[in-house]
Amino acid sequence: GSQREMEVRRRNGETFPIMLGLSEVDCKGNDHLYVAFIQDLSDQKKLIETEIEKAQAESLLLNMLPENIANRLKADPSHIAEKFASTTILFADIVGFTALSSLMSPVQTVKMLNDLFSRFDDLLDSYQLNKVKTIGDCYMATSVPGAEKQAESCASICRYAIDILAAVKAFNIENPGMNIELRLGINTGPVVAGIVGTKRFLYDLWGDAVNMASRMESTGMPNRIQVSKEVVDLLRTLPTNDIVIESRGKVLIKGKGEVETFWLTSQKIKQSDSAASGLQRKRMRRTSCPIIKGL
Repeated sequence: GSQREMEVRRRNGETFPIMLGLSEVDCKGNDHLYVAFIQDLSDQKKLIETEIEKAQAESLLLNMLPENIANRLKADPSHIAEKFASTTILFADIVGFTALSSLMSPVQTVKMLNDLFSRFDDLLDSYQLNKVKTIGDCYMATSVPGAEKQAESCASICRYAIDILAAVKAFNIENPGMNIELRLGINTGPVVAGIVGTKRFLYDLWGDAVNMASRMESTGMPNRIQVSKEVVDLLRTLPTNDIVIESRGKVLIKGKGEVETFWLTSQKIKQSDSAASGLQRKRMRRTSCPIIKGL
């Protein structure tokens, strides 16, 4: 037999979907006996549409919130607020954005930011980190709050920062005339995280550790990644580590006074790299992880 889905019209003029089926059940000489059926698909279609809308809503929620927080919010729509003993926070800010945007049209500015931050988003997914928000030309990301292995997550944030600088370099090459520079700052420590309000949900983080990460960015230098001593100490707890760090010395931090900070410079070169890279690798001082220069 055969089946065909089609739209039919009711007496009142409304259309609805049906499944029309036709099968031959008997044949005697030139006589053929057929049986036909009609199935109203209205309820089935509504169920499918509901499931599609539910999936789209869930996808949108996962775009806005970490998966574990989204699941908790679906189970309990009351306010979510909790404290985490250790979370690593990254801030990235475009150097001279105000002056740069004044030379561009609003459409060009938004297109540039969308292109650049979309590259950051793609890298973020590969490291399974948490994007918090963008504020103008500032991009904020963290390790996943509550993750069991925060030292590994801290190392992932550091590698992510290195990849961000590489992404900016690629962006400049692909867009002749653009010379985007980035300042990046990283800190780790206790935070309070939660969702505030009932509109346009945002899973945000607060605390001195967040403020310090912001200070690491604002007191940094173009195309460099400044990290706090807390980041270095956490990386040292890893059995192995590929992050190369050098001391910057003491920096005057608002509200903190003089604080020792460090530059995150690169990742340790792998054994499979070229001979030229091998020479550079031999020059690296072998110390406990992370590798710290200038101490």
